[in-house]
Amino acid sequence: MLELEMNFFEKKLPDLVKSDLGKYILIKGEEIFGTYVAIDDALQAGYQKFKTDAFFIRQILPFQQKLDFANNYHLV
Repeated sequence: MLELEMNFFEKKLPDLVKSDLGKYILIKGEEIFGTYVAIDDALQAGYQKFKTDAFFIRQILPFQQKLDFANNYHLV
């Protein structure tokens, strides 16, 4: 689930760390739909844009923790 988005995020991460460290990124497919200071803002934008379709949100940090789960609300 969201493998395309996770791979895209990993590919872009070095540049994102330089420009948007600490922010939350909203990705669908291989397209960035914004970076946000607060996760709530990223979630709100994702739900407004994609309704019930899956989308990817992750905090931009130099080192990422491995994720072992996803839920119906968000993936962080």
